[in-house]
Amino acid sequence: MADAVYSSEHNLPAAAVLYRRPSSANYPPKTWNYDSICSMQLHGQNEPSKESSLLQLASLKQRVRQLLLKKQADELPSRLRVMDQLQSLGVAYHFEEEIRSMLTSMHVHGAHLQLKHDLCSTALLFRTLRAHGIPASTDMLRAFFTGNENGGLEAVDSINLTRDDDDDDHAIDGLVALYETSYLGFPGEAMLDRARSFAMDNLQQRRLMPPRAREGALDLQADRDDGDLPLHWRAPRLQAIWSLKQHRKRNGNNWNNIDVDPLIVQLAEMDFDAVQAVHRAELVEATRWWKEETGLQGQEKLASSRDRLVECFFCAACIAPEPRLAACRDVLTKLGALLVHLDDIYDVCGTLDDLAAFTHAIGGTWPEDDDGDATALLPEYMQAMFSAIRSTSTAAANRVLREHGHDVLPLYKKAWRELCEAFMVEAKWQHERSMPSLDEYLGNGWVTSTAPLLLLHAITMLPSSDVHQQQMADPLLRGGGGGDGGGKIVHPRIVELCSRIFRLCNDEVEPEQPGEAAPSFISCYMEENAAASEEEARRAAADAIAETWKEVNREITTGSAADAAGVALCVNLARAVQCIYRDGDGITSPTESRKQLVKDLLFTPIGDRTHSISTTTISIDQQCRQSF
Repeated sequence: MADAVYSSEHNLPAAAVLYRRPSSANYPPKTWNYDSICSMQLHGQNEPSKESSLLQLASLKQRVRQLLLKKQADELPSRLRVMDQLQSLGVAYHFEEEIRSMLTSMHVHGAHLQLKHDLCSTALLFRTLRAHGIPASTDMLRAFFTGNENGGLEAVDSINLTRDDDDDDHAIDGLVALYETSYLGFPGEAMLDRARSFAMDNLQQRRLMPPRAREGALDLQADRDDGDLPLHWRAPRLQAIWSLKQHRKRNGNNWNNIDVDPLIVQLAEMDFDAVQAVHRAELVEATRWWKEETGLQGQEKLASSRDRLVECFFCAACIAPEPRLAACRDVLTKLGALLVHLDDIYDVCGTLDDLAAFTHAIGGTWPEDDDGDATALLPEYMQAMFSAIRSTSTAAANRVLREHGHDVLPLYKKAWRELCEAFMVEAKWQHERSMPSLDEYLGNGWVTSTAPLLLLHAITMLPSSDVHQQQMADPLLRGGGGGDGGGKIVHPRIVELCSRIFRLCNDEVEPEQPGEAAPSFISCYMEENAAASEEEARRAAADAIAETWKEVNREITTGSAADAAGVALCVNLARAVQCIYRDGDGITSPTESRKQLVKDLLFTPIGDRTHSISTTTISIDQQCRQSF
């Protein structure tokens, strides 16, 4: 990795080659053919067939609900496993009220006391409670361990985790559950860090690596998506793909150590395909908007910019996957596609003077047409970008006003101003060859991640029927620096934390063109720690991501149930980011594994992934994928 930083600049130090503003960028062309997407035949258009499928889905949901509710108190481990399977397979959202009611009851009645000597179920209970924002103490886990002289953990005598254990499969389940649970820790909870080390050490003694330890001898090479991330960091929609694939592989190999009720699997497969059809129809509409309404497609100055509409929809579908969140997906997709272009304008296309004028225009009065004084002197491509930003956020604000009764346009305008001002700070650093301190960089960088603007639009767009949306949105709408006042927007703490994860994940990725990037966490860290190598700086970034997740976990639990929908958007954004930057920069230069994830999420029904691919899927793939 270090060679890539030095080789093109004759082995000059990294800091000396950091600043060379590119006159153009050599970005890969878009992966997907928009004309083919707009013209593709969508599944689910046959109304009688659609009605029959909906009836079957409703019946399956009712039967799975009965399966969940019929478990008695003395079947606590079984009930926890069913909840976990519903979550892993992507259908827990159908049973949110039932699951929260059960978990609240378990918390109130001290359910962990029923799970003596059952490490797997206790760890699963702890993880599930915290993931739902319900308090859970690490004391639940302490009963299974004692400290050793090295500061680590050892299992108490009643918990046999040696390889000679006759029930080694149960021991592995417990270790994997403990490993996953350790990622729900808060800042300062060293016990969970030690628990992770304990779990990893014991799994490695069995020549197993978490979190794939339960996959045995299955060939998982084809599934290098985010399956090697801890469960808590995985986007639920992508986890559903991975779980369904593994279920089919286990069945194909007659390997079925983890028992999943066939009803749950059938519901998960039908639901995935039904939701995918909804997403695909939305993608067609978003693609038409991008081609026909933004006015950006014919701008010569933007011809070399990144065109990533489909990748932005992919991220939106990971952040807000449920069908009822269509408005959130719509605004996240549109803003995401615009922000990729806007980022390129500040990084590559614009002169410093033009960028200053554009930033001033964004922060001023938005005229109703393109004849306003603030934009008249801007280059044509900047005028087109201003117009697209104005029309997109205005349309979103009108929808919020119509459906919720709040005028959020002043708030949206302020968010755009703050983002462009932060972009301008980075442009000046780059132009002046200035290296900020790490704290200064991160204080600006969580804004330039674009997550605050995206989440502001998405949270205010939550359905009016969703009572959860009010508590998180109200502080933004009623105060928090909103409107046209001089103060900055005061975002919820969880928005800032998830934005920081976005920035850190982005900065972990090696620059596309070394020596031409603006300051990043990596370069700032190396500047402040003169003896640090690039590898050490990247480890520091990974550590910072892990520590920020601990703060996110605490915010999830200190919030209330009324925050649940808004919190889910924030956390899923962080999860989507972990995926999109897992194998390089999945926005700038999507790898084959990222392209396959997009195909799996949006174009390939679950039923087409076994044994052979249907002609419909082949047709979609051939139409929508560009040749390289």
